[in-house]
Amino acid sequence: AGAAAAATLSELGYRVRSLTLHDSPRRAHSVAAQGGINATKDYRNEGDSVERLFLDTLRGGDFRSREANVYRLAELSSRIVDHAVAQGVPFAREYGGGLANRSFGGALVSRTFYARGQTGQQLLLGAYQALLREAERGEVEIFSRRELLDLVVVDGLARGVVARNLISGALELHLGDAVVLATGGYAN
Repeated sequence: AGAAAAATLSELGYRVRSLTLHDSPRRAHSVAAQGGINATKDYRNEGDSVERLFLDTLRGGDFRSREANVYRLAELSSRIVDHAVAQGVPFAREYGGGLANRSFGGALVSRTFYARGQTGQQLLLGAYQALLREAERGEVEIFSRRELLDLVVVDGLARGVVARNLISGALELHLGDAVVLATGGYAN
């Protein structure tokens, strides 16, 4: 998520600094998407819709998901797939060149877009490739081996971060007009 956000912001004309713990991508939670990702493109005219994906996703999560988030994900699902394609994710294709999709994981319609059995890994690599492309253009500065220590808040707005350089141990201050925290979610 961080690589994709940094690359996209850079493509939109923003100057970006990307702080990361690793030198290169590792296994991320995107591996949970190995079978594919769902989108409401309805290529096969099966009557798929945002509402249908929303309800199927709630059922699939045993109604434990936050409904507002699930609905927003269903709304954006087609754009997410298009964005991943634009970043270079090699989704499976039909003979005519269009994106292939299938019914997968209990879905009642063909809405799963996939990259062989490695969709999650390909999503990770596609985002990282887009980030490196922007770094090569000089539009993104990548600061690897950094650990976030604190958020800089000015008048209630995030305006930067304090990070530790894990090679030298030095503390660094990175300021900006906006801060995106793509930390992989809350965990212990």
